[in-house]
Amino acid sequence: MAELKHPHPQSQSPVFAVIRVISAILCRVAPPLAVKWADRLFFTPVNRKRPQSELPAYKSAQKSFIDFKGLKVALFQWGHGDKTVILLHGWGSRGTRLGNLAPAFNERGYRVLAFDMIGHGDSDGKITNLAEMSELLATIYKDYGPVSAFVGHSFGGMVISAAIHRFDLKVQRVAIVGSPFTLDHFFESFGEMINITPAISERLVATIAQRFERLYHLKLFDLAPDRYAGSIDVPYLIYHDKEDRDVPYEQGLGYAEAFPNARFVGTEGLGHRRILRDPDVMRDIVEFATG
Repeated sequence: MAELKHPHPQSQSPVFAVIRVISAILCRVAPPLAVKWADRLFFTPVNRKRPQSELPAYKSAQKSFIDFKGLKVALFQWGHGDKTVILLHGWGSRGTRLGNLAPAFNERGYRVLAFDMIGHGDSDGKITNLAEMSELLATIYKDYGPVSAFVGHSFGGMVISAAIHRFDLKVQRVAIVGSPFTLDHFFESFGEMINITPAISERLVATIAQRFERLYHLKLFDLAPDRYAGSIDVPYLIYHDKEDRDVPYEQGLGYAEAFPNARFVGTEGLGHRRILRDPDVMRDIVEFATG
């Protein structure tokens, strides 16, 4: 696994301070419970309240719900047109996170769609995972296509790549920002964040891998872009900041080096989230996705 350059920022919050203490105790006195504890936490997003900064996009969207395996998924639409772009948020975020891009796409004649992932925002559920979300994205692609482009942030970028790979989705362009390239990063970052031992982390990975084979008939690590990068020839635009403390810069470079049709842009001083408010970055993404 790659070395973490920075401690995960969430590990410094009061809630995670408590989680880290509980994890340390369980790892020491009850390893099986530590694995179950970590397993549940790994798939449970923190469903934060939609912030003030996203309310304009939320209020301006045409809102509806779709059914996905018995769960209600909140869907947002901005504008109309015969060309569609789908925006996909990251873990612990919301579909309106990238809603600031909608007006620029609308001006170019694009309909813009986004959704709250399972367990996020207004959608049902408490837990979710990469396999489930890539299937949900493929379902929306099928029901609301044709889709010209995807734009994803963080975990959303990994979901987009997994969906393209698993379901052979055809799009003209993909733009991703601060996205993980390997699942090794996910597990190492998570283990660091909640303070589990390497031994418990290995048992966690084995438990999850067995479940994915049973439920989805998939090998867990085959969902990560580093495993299938050479088979995706869709033009990719990859943005990643050198000071991203959530997803290390090297993860973005992984896309750039492995995807055959990729343009990589490194930034500095914008971090993992401020980069989504940078007008030059957003302008370039819109121009690329509609090019």
